[in-house]
Amino acid sequence: MKTAEKILLTSLELFNQQGEANVTCVDIALELDISPGNLYYHFRGKEVIVSALFDIYLAKTSKILVSPSSDKLTIESFFYYLYQLLESGNIYRFIYRNPTDLILKYPAISRNFNKLLKSKEQAVAAILDHFQEQQILQAAPEQRRSLTQLITLIFTQSQNYFHLTSKDVAMEDASLQSLGWIYQAIAPYLTLDEQERADAIAAVSRQAANSSDEQQGENFLEKLATS
Repeated sequence: MKTAEKILLTSLELFNQQGEANVTCVDIALELDISPGNLYYHFRGKEVIVSALFDIYLAKTSKILVSPSSDKLTIESFFYYLYQLLESGNIYRFIYRNPTDLILKYPAISRNFNKLLKSKEQAVAAILDHFQEQQILQAAPEQRRSLTQLITLIFTQSQNYFHLTSKDVAMEDASLQSLGWIYQAIAPYLTLDEQERADAIAAVSRQAANSSDEQQGENFLEKLATS
């Protein structure tokens, strides 16, 4: 692994653990056992490191945000779609630890951050509208707007909640717990019967198991239904 890649990876780990504001370039250099001069040779200051990490996160999330085509869109694919977005944000969770301060501190990422949030809202709103048309969801326009905003709120504020309440949530569990909140919010509006709901959750469980460890997949059904 190249030095620049090691710097980004170590910075991400430290930012996630301690919060971006509590980590300096010297801290990163010490963790890597390199000189600050060597770090500055690759990245001229913490702002450049933060911007580089945000750009990687933005590229990863933008790929996920390409919504499934309507003819293939199911409740299962929708929840797995949300799960992927939550997982992406969880890997770069320092961004959401205190997003308001972050965008004020680093104006370079502010515009793209706002565009990313808007893209998430638009994608979720389009999917909910599709389900309404397919009579899978039964919710008035105002209710769908509220659900869209609530889902976006969970995307942006769940990390703050875990941090402020001192909840020791393992990284692999955080996305599942957040997805559980979303499921509980949407469930009353679904027109599916109990068996169809169970099948939908089980399908997402299988997909989660394929993309994560076996134990997480086994626990997914229970966590999603009870979170």
